[in-house]
Amino acid sequence: MALTYAIEGKGVIANADNYTTDTAGGSWGVTGSGGASAGTTTDTYYYGTTSISSAVSGNNKWAWIYHDIGAGNELDFGAAGTEENQFIYIWVHCPTTGLSKTLANEGVSIRVGSGTAAYRTFIIAGSDATNGWDGGWQCFVIDPTKTGSIADTGTPNLSSIRYIGPQMETTATAKGDNLFVSQIAVGSGLRITGTSTTGWLDAVTYCTDLANRAWGMLQEREGVYYGYGNIIVGSPTMTGNCSFVDSGRVLQFGISEYWSGTGTTFNTSLPTTASGITLEDDNVATAYTTTFGDGVLVGTDNGRSGSTFIGNANESVFFEASGLANTGSDINLYGTTFKTFTGVNNLESDLNHAYYGVTWQGCSQVVPAGAPVIRNCTFAETADIDAALLWNSTIDITDCNFIANTLGAAIEMVETTNQDYDTLLFSGNTNDTLLNNGTPGTNIDISKTNGSNPTTYENAPSNTATITYVGAAVTVQVTTQTGGGTAVGSCRVFLVASDGTGPFPFEEAVTLNATASTTVTATHTAHGMSSGDKVVIYDAADQNANGVFSITVTTANAYTYTARATVTLSADAATATFVALEGVTNATTGILSTSRVYASAQPVTGWARKSSGAPYYKSAPIAGSVSATTGLLATAVMIPDE
Repeated sequence: MALTYAIEGKGVIANADNYTTDTAGGSWGVTGSGGASAGTTTDTYYYGTTSISSAVSGNNKWAWIYHDIGAGNELDFGAAGTEENQFIYIWVHCPTTGLSKTLANEGVSIRVGSGTAAYRTFIIAGSDATNGWDGGWQCFVIDPTKTGSIADTGTPNLSSIRYIGPQMETTATAKGDNLFVSQIAVGSGLRITGTSTTGWLDAVTYCTDLANRAWGMLQEREGVYYGYGNIIVGSPTMTGNCSFVDSGRVLQFGISEYWSGTGTTFNTSLPTTASGITLEDDNVATAYTTTFGDGVLVGTDNGRSGSTFIGNANESVFFEASGLANTGSDINLYGTTFKTFTGVNNLESDLNHAYYGVTWQGCSQVVPAGAPVIRNCTFAETADIDAALLWNSTIDITDCNFIANTLGAAIEMVETTNQDYDTLLFSGNTNDTLLNNGTPGTNIDISKTNGSNPTTYENAPSNTATITYVGAAVTVQVTTQTGGGTAVGSCRVFLVASDGTGPFPFEEAVTLNATASTTVTATHTAHGMSSGDKVVIYDAADQNANGVFSITVTTANAYTYTARATVTLSADAATATFVALEGVTNATTGILSTSRVYASAQPVTGWARKSSGAPYYKSAPIAGSVSATTGLLATAVMIPDE
């Protein structure tokens, strides 16, 4: 199935192919100095075989060629209007800009009005400055709600726009027609559905098939593609899967500007949030999917020949993928580069989505929003004041580089439990981590695993917590199996410190306090643990305060945990021991594991058993020592209890 395209919004309103009855609707008119006239021409055109033109010649001569969309068809760009947040895409050609008046005297402009005497003026060139425009065919993209270059004429009603077109005022004699207008469209961008393995090529080819259309949302100049507005792949209302795949393209989001009203400076004619790439599906978890792919997979976790997507200085160009709701939708970017995407960079959270060898350079913060697979990527020169990447507890990232992030940090850390940097290399950053996990925040350790080399961090405002970069995390793993090596799943495992020679507590005294609450505060001198660690509490006066609990560290000498029920404790003496591993093994593999940093060897003891459902197994002892460098891989041999 080929791709299908639609202007996101109103659509084409003028084809400039018939003066009195344009085939897209409406008609054309002209107003100006004495004798001003306009009509169709087949000598110079952009779309189709015809354009609307006028000869503007002589000192103080002017003409405004306008398309009249017709009574009852007015465009409503106002708040909550049908065309709210849509733009005007208009193709204009003026080969004699040098004969026009200055910018301040409205040399060449685009007028947008609710009447021919009530309009807003966007000046695009003058004899003193053309903003790089050589007068050739160019698509100007105008947000009519922006302030005009000069004061409005009359009181244009933005909720009832009817007249749109170019205007020119001259200072000298010109030969022949010198002001031309071609197709006009109204929308916020382009929506693409269907299937293609050369997606960008096909989309640009379609939009620039000038015999049939000149939409302006996607253009091509000297092999570089240009985008204007929101390019949407997929749709909530599509009735089939969408697959948009390509490689090796360059897509630059272009700028469109008009005179600012001061000097020879120009302002953007679009909102800062107008342009970017949006991915959507049918918003149903198991119906139609959207696949967005780029580049070529190299090995198992790298990429090459990816496309380069480039933002611009006027807009906060975005990549928005968080709208993908279908679990079958897929993003696979291999060797892709994003430059100056300073709007949102929201990755979809599905763990099947792959970002391999992707570079974000000069972009705003990249937000994984879950666990897409991020491998061999580069985050450089962030444009975000916080950090290049927002970390989350389920993030799946290894083998990545963070380079020259000086405006913001490399990574923003919002988690309150210990984290692990796995093969993450930092170079030239002002700070490698921004700690932003609350007020005043929670102290955390970050493990430097597999050669990770973070050294610096900073605190967010009102955060006074600390980050300690520690040695690599190690794995504590127990496998429950029969004597013959067959996995026994769903076994309960309990593994605790066995003596006081290790770095963590063994049968240490604690004082418990709680006032009619499930939150218990434990005073535990120099406990050495971190938030998320587990302890076993026993000897408390209230049995609901005894058991295995995950802790939240508040100070070096205290932590809290949630009791099984409401308790009241006043300086209650109890005992605490560190829990290295506790839980139920995988039903299929018989494995239970966890990871953390151990400063030195930690002797442990415990058991595994299965008594909650047939087949039953006796309690099997476990003993050993967690190495600070290799962890512990233990096997519990399960004996049937029949």
